[in-house]
Amino acid sequence: MPYVGRFAPSPTGPLHIGSLTTAVASYLHAKKANGEWLLRIDDIDQPREKKGAADSIRKTLNAFQLEWDRDVFYQSSDMEKYHEVAEKLVTFGHAFRCSCTRKELQKTGKRNVLGIKYPGECRTRINHYKPTAIRVLVESDELIFIDALQGKQINNLSHLTGDYIIIRSDKLPSYNLSTVLDDSYQGVTHIVRGIDLLELTSIHIHLQRILGIKTPNYLHLPIIVNANDQKLSKQTGAPAITSTSVNKTALIILSYLGLQTPNELMGSTPSELWAWAIQNWDPNNLANQRTIKTLQV
Repeated sequence: MPYVGRFAPSPTGPLHIGSLTTAVASYLHAKKANGEWLLRIDDIDQPREKKGAADSIRKTLNAFQLEWDRDVFYQSSDMEKYHEVAEKLVTFGHAFRCSCTRKELQKTGKRNVLGIKYPGECRTRINHYKPTAIRVLVESDELIFIDALQGKQINNLSHLTGDYIIIRSDKLPSYNLSTVLDDSYQGVTHIVRGIDLLELTSIHIHLQRILGIKTPNYLHLPIIVNANDQKLSKQTGAPAITSTSVNKTALIILSYLGLQTPNELMGSTPSELWAWAIQNWDPNNLANQRTIKTLQV
């Protein structure tokens, strides 16, 4: 099967060095396999979306000469399909409506790495007097998958999350539903992303199996952290990538990815650096790492 990879940022702000490093890694992984690399804008969480962020993301990728292989896909272009799939899951008994609020769950649910474990309050509730979300039923079974970098993963969703949300009470689709459906719709075969999403992968595979969707190959990279060991993000003050030092930033990204650029390429354009990096890319250089300390850009 031909390789199809993707980079799928949310337009909640400009790219920073952490998100751009993920983009480069997914690009190198796709091109090493002579595959396609797609750009998808995950713009379904409208309350968090920043005006102009999608344009900023595309301009940054262009400045770094990262070329995607199809038209950019925007998740907001077909919101109805998420609701259609969710309603079918309810109809066939795989999902149910839930009117529990976050405040209520904080009192009754147990907190873990993915937030609050759902205690099952609405599984048998028929009448609701508040806005409802849609949750997928989770049984007490182990889910096992092999991550291409992190190795064998074993999770029990009934312990990890309980029944998880696919449509929020504000009627927006969850990340879990939208990413599973659109990866399938676009024919994505390989997903390269940060290790902070590793636990969510069990949810995605569980949903794929219910929907009869083929599971892609997953590779979860170490995340880049600041001096306080916090993941780089807009919330932790990660600065936006600029186009004023593209070559220097590209070299730093390659070093994060375990690639030591030869001296004769130090003045090269990003596309020349990526061409060299594709030939030398080996994600196993990042084995046994969960984090990478940031360098000054």
